Amino acid sequence: MKILMTGGTGHTGERVVRRMLALGHQVRVFTRGSKSGVVAGLVSAGAQICNGDLTESWTLLDAARGCDAIIGCTHVRHAPRLIATCEMMDIRRYIQMSSTRRYTKWPCPTSRDVIAGEAAISRSDLDFTILRATMIFGGSRDANLERLVRWFRKRNWFPIFGDGTNLVQPVFVEDLVNAFEQVVQRGAPTFRRDYTLAGPEPITYESMIRQIAGACGKSRPWLPHVPLGIALAAARVAPPPLVKRGLSAEQIRRFGEDKSADIAPARRELGFAPRSFGEAIRLKVEGKAEVP
Repeated sequence: MKILMTGGTGHTGERVVRRMLALGHQVRVFTRGSKSGVVAGLVSAGAQICNGDLTESWTLLDAARGCDAIIGCTHVRHAPRLIATCEMMDIRRYIQMSSTRRYTKWPCPTSRDVIAGEAAISRSDLDFTILRATMIFGGSRDANLERLVRWFRKRNWFPIFGDGTNLVQPVFVEDLVNAFEQVVQRGAPTFRRDYTLAGPEPITYESMIRQIAGACGKSRPWLPHVPLGIALAAARVAPPPLVKRGLSAEQIRRFGEDKSADIAPARRELGFAPRSFGEAIRLKVEGKAEVP
């Protein structure tokens, strides 16, 4: 199969490209040309690179010429453009990564974009599959837990907003890539289906932090708790650099909600068998989760 891949130079996308190549598929990576080191590695692995921009439809149409499927690892808000490309180029198969952010009880532009993107896919008549991931982590380029690992390599403390009992269920990047493989390999039974992908079970936020600290050699970290009300008040007056680093009111509010997920359909229909958080975070900290 010849696959057009968007988001193929990202933390997850790069791994999906390499897995598809290992399965014998031809992969054309649609990119704006950044991350030259990653691009060079993908070329060496056998991928074809096609420069373009998702906001310029003609470049996307040109890239899709001759392809049998599109895999989107870019944000699901771009789904309408990819759907239109599939329809114009007579491509039936479309696989899109999405996010459990759609389930937040604190609606925001990002969650609304996820909901709208998934709705557009569901309205299409394509042979689509949506893979909806929780917090993805793995290599040093992950945007979720890498900063925490770097923090605990230097420090033995970390502030927890709220009581730390809110549930999280992070998913290891290689387990997510395994799900992509199964969707491609199984074909028709996964058409017009969506799957939520997460770790094997929910854990409390404080447990996650303690396990990260432990993997970094900090067995007894000091974890002072900051009441959510105080943290929210601080976020409202925080300077832009702190907000950019994660002290926004939107992010702090999410510490007051559970982020557990039902992965039973993925287990049943894809054979999804994610690693425990403890095992996966050790692989990350030990550098065993990097792209070979």
